[in-house]
Amino acid sequence: PFVPAPRRVYAKDLGDVGAFSTVRGVELDGGDTALCDTFASGTVPIPWQEELIETGVFEELNVWG
Repeated sequence: PFVPAPRRVYAKDLGDVGAFSTVRGVELDGGDTALCDTFASGTVPIPWQEELIETGVFEELNVWG
């Protein structure tokens, strides 16, 4: 059977690609909201950032120099 590649877009026309970006028929409930609230927001306190820089941990972890 045909197994589509997860990183490839199969479309007959370039105009059809936009149809993939819309999710339809999905409704979020309170459980979904609670799950999303448990994840970190991506913000890191400034004092903690400064501590990482001062202790040299940032240099060890920063693979891009």
